[in-house]
Amino acid sequence: SSGALGVAVGVISINNNAAFSDLAVANNWNDITAEGVVNGTPVGGPQDGMAFTYGGDHTITADEAGRIITAINVAGTTPVGLNITQNTVVGSIVTGGNLLPVTITAGKSLTLNGTNAVAANHGFDAPADN
Repeated sequence: SSGALGVAVGVISINNNAAFSDLAVANNWNDITAEGVVNGTPVGGPQDGMAFTYGGDHTITADEAGRIITAINVAGTTPVGLNITQNTVVGSIVTGGNLLPVTITAGKSLTLNGTNAVAANHGFDAPADN
């Protein structure tokens, strides 16, 4: 997404087995509106500084080394899991009471930095700064 006013700084998975490395042509991710709605525009997987939403009961693979994700939203789904195959940093996870099973490849890491990083333009159906 462009980061322009009113455009969410985030993406939403639309297919199971989406990966951070996916290009738009894979059609596994869409832009998301600030209201948390899929806008139908295929995009690549989440980039540094982006948030992402599980758009279904999906498995998502974090396969980009050193990727810094602002926030993950699983509040609207029962996610199958997050596979960490490269070192990944996440600010916040919005759960809505749902669990996010995480599998970490040996020698890799998931760092939760505890930042209250959810902003209104991330497209989460959740209060900003939670």
